[in-house]
Amino acid sequence: MPASAPEELDIQITTTAEVSQEDARFAREVVAWAMAHAQGPVLYSRVTLSVLKDPAVPRPALVSMRVDLNGRPVNANAAARTMPEAVNLAGRRLRTRVEHLAEYREARRRAPARSMTSGGPRPWGPAPENL
Repeated sequence: MPASAPEELDIQITTTAEVSQEDARFAREVVAWAMAHAQGPVLYSRVTLSVLKDPAVPRPALVSMRVDLNGRPVNANAAARTMPEAVNLAGRRLRTRVEHLAEYREARRRAPARSMTSGGPRPWGPAPENL
């Protein structure tokens, strides 16, 4: 997943000692790829990469991606057998959530405004003329 963001993102990456610099670099590229089509400014982005030392854990590579997209928090987490696999999975989840947020905002923008004085149903009870 190549980075294709129009401007350089400031991405804070936290790792445990078991995570390589190559994995951290790859995580940075994946977050930039996920945010390439984000609508609005990215105010904050943080990635946490860690590996559990317990051999009994089937998916020891853990990734947490957190982004503040113009005041809206967007989070994605993943666990996998290898770190690149976990980063890929979390990156796809982050991109899906960012796209969903953009679709939600577009739907809200296009929806007609509801008037509280109209005769339509209200979530907390009957319309005023029916009282």
